[in-house]
Amino acid sequence: MKLRLKKLRQQNWDTRTLTERKIIIAGALLVLPLAAYLLLWRPAHQAVSQLHKSLPQLRIQTGQMRIAAGQIEEIRHRPQLAVMDAEAVKAAIEVSAAKYQLQDTLTTLIAQEPAGVRLSISAISFEKWLIWLRELENSQHIRVDSIAITRLAQPGLVAVRATLTNGSTL
Repeated sequence: MKLRLKKLRQQNWDTRTLTERKIIIAGALLVLPLAAYLLLWRPAHQAVSQLHKSLPQLRIQTGQMRIAAGQIEEIRHRPQLAVMDAEAVKAAIEVSAAKYQLQDTLTTLIAQEPAGVRLSISAISFEKWLIWLRELENSQHIRVDSIAITRLAQPGLVAVRATLTNGSTL
């Protein structure tokens, strides 16, 4: 390798006059800082400014990811829900209806296998219906599988036909 470099120097550098060598050195001294600026400093400076601009968004995303990770851990450690059979779902709905004083409004309450209940309510306040459903879902994990709501003539009252379930769908 040294021999090859020595040969290149002899062919290209040593054959030049002293004036040509000075011009080449002066040109290299001018071009080298310009090349360093264009190839090294300027791209790095632009990348830093872009990173400064994107940093707040990245911090927001990091916060969202931490929140999601916490939710995932919470769900992972949450106990698995016990699936009730249709009679147990019916009993839970009856107890909850008594608690909310809705047993007189329930016109139909029929257990449906494997884990559902078909119910009808002749007249109930829509707000009270939603509150009762939330309580059923939160306390007994009973949710709506299908529903038909009919508005009644009296403002705020509805008639409800629904199938409620715990576990798999019917």
